[in-house]
Amino acid sequence: MTDRTSVGRQWIFPEPVPDDSLKSLTTRLGLPPEFARLLLSRGLESESDIRTFLSPSLDDLHDPFLMPDMDIAVHRIERAIGSGERILLHGDYDADGMSAAALLTHAFRRLGGIVETFVPHRTRDGYDLSEAGLEKAGRFGASLIVTADCGVTAVEAVARAGRQGCDVIVTDHHRPGPKLPLAVAVVNPMRADSEYPFPPLAGVGVAFKLTQALFDRAGISSSELNQHLDLVALGTVADQMPLQGENRILVRAGLRALAVSRKPGIRALLTRVGAPEGDSVGTDHVSFRLGPRLNSVGRMGSADSGVKLLMTSDPGEADRLAGYLERRNAERRQADQRVYSEVEAQIASRFDPATDSAVVVWGDDWHPGVIGIVASRIVDATHRPAVVVSFDGDIGRGSGRSIGGFHLHSALEELSEHLERFGGHQMAAGLSIRRDRIERFASDLQEIAAREFGAGAGQERLEIDVELRIGAADPSLMTWLNRASPFGTGNPAPIFLARGVELREVRGVGPEGSHLRCVLTEDEDSLEAIGFGLGSRLPEAASGGRFDVLFHFEENRWNGKTRLQGRLVDFRVSSE
Repeated sequence: MTDRTSVGRQWIFPEPVPDDSLKSLTTRLGLPPEFARLLLSRGLESESDIRTFLSPSLDDLHDPFLMPDMDIAVHRIERAIGSGERILLHGDYDADGMSAAALLTHAFRRLGGIVETFVPHRTRDGYDLSEAGLEKAGRFGASLIVTADCGVTAVEAVARAGRQGCDVIVTDHHRPGPKLPLAVAVVNPMRADSEYPFPPLAGVGVAFKLTQALFDRAGISSSELNQHLDLVALGTVADQMPLQGENRILVRAGLRALAVSRKPGIRALLTRVGAPEGDSVGTDHVSFRLGPRLNSVGRMGSADSGVKLLMTSDPGEADRLAGYLERRNAERRQADQRVYSEVEAQIASRFDPATDSAVVVWGDDWHPGVIGIVASRIVDATHRPAVVVSFDGDIGRGSGRSIGGFHLHSALEELSEHLERFGGHQMAAGLSIRRDRIERFASDLQEIAAREFGAGAGQERLEIDVELRIGAADPSLMTWLNRASPFGTGNPAPIFLARGVELREVRGVGPEGSHLRCVLTEDEDSLEAIGFGLGSRLPEAASGGRFDVLFHFEENRWNGKTRLQGRLVDFRVSSE
């Protein structure tokens, strides 16, 4: 399959920054010119907006009671806890759903609730509140079900619960379907009638707002509430929610809470991924290390162990469960590679990069737990939205991933006539489809993607934030960049452009030389750099001459030491 380095990469240069605006920021706020340019290029112009961005505060979180049905949900939960009712907490099997379920379980038990936590088995029970959850509620004797990161499209299941005499409170962040379930409360900022100021919370973000409301009413201190921000950061980053507004406030504080978390399960996970206590934890730790290990148990079988890990107070149990997650993650990688090998062959014969604006592949008996990861790998390789469908008989279960500028859930809404069921958000979605509809679905998704992208399909847009000299990549700039973090979806790590630099000490590193290491040199200044996945371009990089280079500027922490480095994004022969 085409690798990422051969996909068309379009360099998008920043608009010129007005000199008076730049001078105003550097003078009044004492910002380095390069950092001031970065803020201006991202639309931050007023002094008040910049101060808020650089110093996000938990005091700026919105009133949780602005969320739809929040007051109804709080009243019903208080009544259940006060009268000793049994509550089933129904989560989801991904990292966001596990984090949300663990958070609400901690909160309800702190308030004195009698709670049982349930997460469905991906292959046996399927997604969302369903018969398995209702049966669990019946066995537990629950008179109230509270969902976490699911439930907003479970119209029939909620109705069945009501007929069985069990109330349901839905907390979710996915887009609702044509009608809301007839629950006691549907706490979801994505509701059409919602006036909540920041809709794109994660499922665990909605759970946090419910906890905030409950603790506030119970007079529990905010410091006790904020001990659970580690879970909020975990779920929000793992679910690729935009790191803007309220999410950025929660994740910034949550990453600090992760680094010093007292939860034995989180400590055990961090130890497994080589992040000792007290070390700073970044979004990369969550996206590429912690999140995949939690997701692995939901993908490969039962997510119960993931939720138990996040809830346990026993360090011994935490270590045992973390080891189990590690083994399941290894199995997940093997299954992922098996499916991806089949997908590569299929794409080689069916995908035309000159004409196709989306990728849809399908096969029989692919492990449903890894098709989302395979879809992500297709997106990385082709820079097109991708849907992977695994059929078992006549019914297929699919998982899709998208790219910036293409709202996957909206596209599925247009194609709902082909689908048995679907749900998700802008960047990721799940679906079920009959075999006799898959060809038409693939064709129609191509049309929608072509309409959205026009001639730009397959061209990765590299949006340059600031041009700078290598000498300006110094500790002072890094200090300011840390204040602009966390970086991720919605707040990407800045891309810097350095023109006319030499690449020295060029060599391949990593498995089979898959990565490129070099030193960026300009006059007397130099910066060590690493280009992940750029090893195939070693001959070009070592050819001599000068290059225009795009890179992220970051801190590399290893063995207790920190040094500054560039992370290469792309390079080409200098235009100067």
